[in-house]
Amino acid sequence: MRATKVRSWLCRSTIVLLATFAAAPAHGQSTVILQDALRLAVCLNDWDNAIAYASQLEQVSDLPTKTLAQLVTFRRQMQLFRQNQTVVRPIDGCEPVLAGFGLPGYTGRPLDFDRGVYSSVGRGTPVVAADQTLRQYEALWQAGLGVTADTPLGPLAEAQRVNTRSGSGVTTGAVSRRVDIYAFLGAQGDSANLDLTVIQQRRGLLYTDDAAQLFLFDAAGRLLSAGRTTAGQQPYLAVTPLPATGVYYAAVTTPQHHPVLDEGGFIIGWQGIGTSAITYTITIDGLTPSPALGLR
Repeated sequence: MRATKVRSWLCRSTIVLLATFAAAPAHGQSTVILQDALRLAVCLNDWDNAIAYASQLEQVSDLPTKTLAQLVTFRRQMQLFRQNQTVVRPIDGCEPVLAGFGLPGYTGRPLDFDRGVYSSVGRGTPVVAADQTLRQYEALWQAGLGVTADTPLGPLAEAQRVNTRSGSGVTTGAVSRRVDIYAFLGAQGDSANLDLTVIQQRRGLLYTDDAAQLFLFDAAGRLLSAGRTTAGQQPYLAVTPLPATGVYYAAVTTPQHHPVLDEGGFIIGWQGIGTSAITYTITIDGLTPSPALGLR
């Protein structure tokens, strides 16, 4: 298959297949989560995981015969891609899936970036922004913070993507009563380290201190690790190894604001309200550089 035809075939096949699934339980997870995992794996050329997710989707009960046949064909084609070590980049339709994570060609910059940093006055005469403002906007998009992760997990919605093209990422934020969510890419077996540093404490709902909480979830919303400020030590999480290649979510809160988990340890909501207020940085390292994901 020529490269252009392969990209178009992947796009059409993925869109047609994933659009046919209802959000019904499959192996304890919503098929929506499996669909998202399959889409990401295809966009990363991660044929091993894409085949595994396709196989799980084939087990969905009451699947239309036509859809099942399409899914089997799709999986067999991906098995050929794996056998031939086929690399297809870019794939049509993968921009919104990969933007902001630091992969080549998926920066997350809006199409009208240059126009977006101008303001108009009078009859629309553009006023050119200062160089410093331009650099700030560019840094925002390069860091991935201009892109919100599209996730089927309501409690982790509006996650800001973290660029990990070098195998690490750093971002900053401010949180008080609510929660800040960040999304990043990790590979199976990675020894991920998350380090939160409070750089400013502000007046909170009840307290003025540097107390913070840090949580790590996998792509399905399962809590993997949690830490909090203790005896003046800021939260630090070391997760060895990451269980699968995909998106992970880091959540930053202040005390008294906690995730609500179901019996399987998956997040279903948040309870309470933060009682402190902090400005912080969070550093994530120990990851496979995002451009190498799916190619190992």
